[in-house]
Amino acid sequence: MNHRLKRFGCLIAACLLMAGCAAQESGGTSAQLTLPPAQYRHAAPENDTRQDYEQAVVLYLPSLDGTKLLAVPQTAAFSASRQRSRTLCEMLLAHPGTEAAARVGGNVTLALSDTDPVEVSGQVVTVSLAASALRLTHEQLFTVGQAIANTLGQFGDVQYVNILVSGAQPGMNIAATLPAGCYQPNSREDLSALWSRVSAPLSSARRSFAAALYYPAPSGKGILCEARTLSFTASDLSGMAVTLLEALSAGAAALPNVPRCPELASFLREAPTLSESGGVRRLVLRFTEDLNSALINAGITRSVMMASLCWTLTTFLPGIEGIEIHIGTERVNTLTPSGTYNGAGEIITFQDGLMRRRDFSGFLLEECALYFANAQGKLEKTYRPIPYYEAASARALVEQLMLGPQPFDSKTGLSAVLPGGLRSADLLGVGFEDQTLLLNFSAQLGALAKDMDGENEALLIYSLVNTVCQLPGVKRAALYVQGSQPDSLAGAIYLPGDFLPNTDMVSE
Repeated sequence: MNHRLKRFGCLIAACLLMAGCAAQESGGTSAQLTLPPAQYRHAAPENDTRQDYEQAVVLYLPSLDGTKLLAVPQTAAFSASRQRSRTLCEMLLAHPGTEAAARVGGNVTLALSDTDPVEVSGQVVTVSLAASALRLTHEQLFTVGQAIANTLGQFGDVQYVNILVSGAQPGMNIAATLPAGCYQPNSREDLSALWSRVSAPLSSARRSFAAALYYPAPSGKGILCEARTLSFTASDLSGMAVTLLEALSAGAAALPNVPRCPELASFLREAPTLSESGGVRRLVLRFTEDLNSALINAGITRSVMMASLCWTLTTFLPGIEGIEIHIGTERVNTLTPSGTYNGAGEIITFQDGLMRRRDFSGFLLEECALYFANAQGKLEKTYRPIPYYEAASARALVEQLMLGPQPFDSKTGLSAVLPGGLRSADLLGVGFEDQTLLLNFSAQLGALAKDMDGENEALLIYSLVNTVCQLPGVKRAALYVQGSQPDSLAGAIYLPGDFLPNTDMVSE
């Protein structure tokens, strides 16, 4: 911020000095000598434009003899408005192989499924492959899963990967009794050693798996994912389901402020059972009627709890395409979400009582980082759950800043920095060029900010800059008002040019 203030002051002083010199030299009769206008490197976006950038990446492909995964360097064309994991998955599945590395899937052409193919939440990515993946052996499918995990984990933001086929967990054996758990990046061990370990029959010495747990979000608007290693005392799917329920009830280890689930296992009327009809295998859970009041006391809506159960159980348990839930004498056949980001007030109907993952696709959230002002006059980072597919969108992040602090943010007691009255329509365009995110606002921003003091003007600017510069590929930000860069919004900060993130303004 200081360099901007000094630069603005120096510019004014230089203008005055040069104007004075010109007047003396000409006797005060010729034209004044002035500085040239600031040169803008980028044109202001008139709407939301393509936000592509290129980056060197590594794809992991199986060696020709199938013993290891080989790192194959590539250049990826990412978009600053799209989840990076999906682009990497598409590149990996489409790669034809090299002289030393085979195509992922070998002779089976693999693709992402049409519905919710790549879901991202809490350093966990769930990849759903199209039905062609069912032609692979379980060992081949394991190789595909490990290749995807290594590829997605190269930037450090992805720690766990789930592999589904057509929205269901295929497991590690033909009987669909051996879970895969979450894949984790591992480029050190050879594939045969890894496969021997994961395909070994369950025993008292091997009953620990990394599992994705989907908790009700603190906003009440959906679910958030956290992966943990769990020890399963039972080797049957019914017993594993109880362990997953107990893990949900124990609470999240890292997710902030999530509501505590009731002791779900204690409300079971009987052990979970497996049922199959029409070739579809489901897990049936029968709870006592007391679960209704327990959810109310916990502040968790029924629809969010059902989403949490459905996603947790179907992601981990092999061969389970959905769940059926009874509460008291009622089989849950419909739900009407309230307060969710998408579909609030719309009835969800479960045919024959079968709840599938896709029924709750609008419930998955991801935490985004936003910067608001604290009582010390500095910026402070807070986390907010929003729809996972919006977490990579600069427009969505700016719109969240416009909303100001919310009661379900990870930090409380913060203050809004964007002026009240600024609306989504006032963000006229979002663009991306040369690692610089371009934000073009309407004249409303200038009108609302013109009376700010220097401290609040700086908070406004760097709240925007620090927030959007967290997106992959974004190093700088440029701000425009009605298509141009005025000298300043309120007179203290020189606006033309690009802004780098300012860590000095952020509380530790």
